[in-house]
Amino acid sequence: MCLCLQERRSTLTPREVTESHEGGVKKTSVQRTDSMSIEGQGLQITPLPGTHPLVIFINPKSGGKQGARILRKFQYLLNPRQVFNLAKGGPMPGLKFFKDVPNFRVLCCGGDGTVGWVLDVMDKVQMASRPPVAVLPLGTGNDLARCLRWGGGYGGESLMKGLSMIEHSSMVMMDRWRVELSTTNDNEKGDSIPYTIINNYFSIGLDASIAHRFHTMRERHPEKFNSRMKNKLWYFEFGTSETFFASCKNLHEDVDVMCDGVSLDLANGPPLQCIALLNIPSTHGGTNLWGDTPKKRHSRQSKKPSKKEDRDSQAHPTLSTTSSGDLQYATQDIGDKLIEVIGLEGAFHVGQIRAGLKSSARRLAQCASVTIRTRKKFPMQIDGEPWLQSPCTISITHKNQVPMLVAPAPNKRSSFAKLFKKHRAPTTTLLED
Repeated sequence: MCLCLQERRSTLTPREVTESHEGGVKKTSVQRTDSMSIEGQGLQITPLPGTHPLVIFINPKSGGKQGARILRKFQYLLNPRQVFNLAKGGPMPGLKFFKDVPNFRVLCCGGDGTVGWVLDVMDKVQMASRPPVAVLPLGTGNDLARCLRWGGGYGGESLMKGLSMIEHSSMVMMDRWRVELSTTNDNEKGDSIPYTIINNYFSIGLDASIAHRFHTMRERHPEKFNSRMKNKLWYFEFGTSETFFASCKNLHEDVDVMCDGVSLDLANGPPLQCIALLNIPSTHGGTNLWGDTPKKRHSRQSKKPSKKEDRDSQAHPTLSTTSSGDLQYATQDIGDKLIEVIGLEGAFHVGQIRAGLKSSARRLAQCASVTIRTRKKFPMQIDGEPWLQSPCTISITHKNQVPMLVAPAPNKRSSFAKLFKKHRAPTTTLLED
């Protein structure tokens, strides 16, 4: 399958017409200039029926030098006009170029921050239908890629077979959450908030402190963070030191959390060092903090609703849960317009969950809106981007849903690392001049 990309016009100038005489024969050569601007003006894209044109955004800084290498490979495999270097103009040129093309898909090559960047820019582009997004994971944690079955990190697998996986992928809707922040003490200054949208998770306390130390060190010594393995070792070192120093102990004494108008009793139970809001079932490089839900559960969707309940659900499509009994059986879904709230007792608690010694973090709520009030400066993070925040009030509400692509289920006989090696030749649309 192929997609025709045609020039609407070509430009000839006298300097582009040259003449030469060889062996008494007069030869004329004409050079045509490409009329495409950075927004794609002057070119027409004509897709064939039944195809899915693919736009690729690559962050060359992701994954050490992986991003730059993959950029060159895709430019060789595909038409270079469908491969965009995010370091040169960001996602906007590519999205404007393809915004009127029907049924096109997007591949983000980078970490979770790169995916969030592309999704944010999509909000600003008027498109007939929003394209679904696949992920080639080049970051450190790659939590969004993990929960969408694209894997925890690209290890040099065949890109052509990766394109085949995109063609055979399925679409799901993913929630996104709006963050509104107002400070309560103008005299105490903090950092500026990096994002106002949550795609993966938000946290305050322990893990944000580790992430903040990691980012501060990386800014000072970027040469020490040139590979995914080195990044993970630095995270391990900062996490180990946080276990001993516990810089965010007794978090509940200076933080109030309200879920759908109901205040949480954070003092009931072991003291917490971290409070996190989860939109996806993967954090910290593949840890499911919400945990698995028992198979025998009285799901809110297990019984057929009455006509009155059905009318109420259409008026109020989400139901919040804060009682411990209901939370035990609450399931996590990236498209249910609910966000999960959990608490962590320390860095060792995270390690126990990751090792399987504990089933989950402390479940606090599953709700449609969250309000957090702090009374002192705390480290916070959104999707892995940390900052130090002075006393404030944070309001988190549902923003929208976006289509994402889920990779085909892996072959039961293959390992998770071989996802790119078990599918047939690609049928994803390529561009041809």
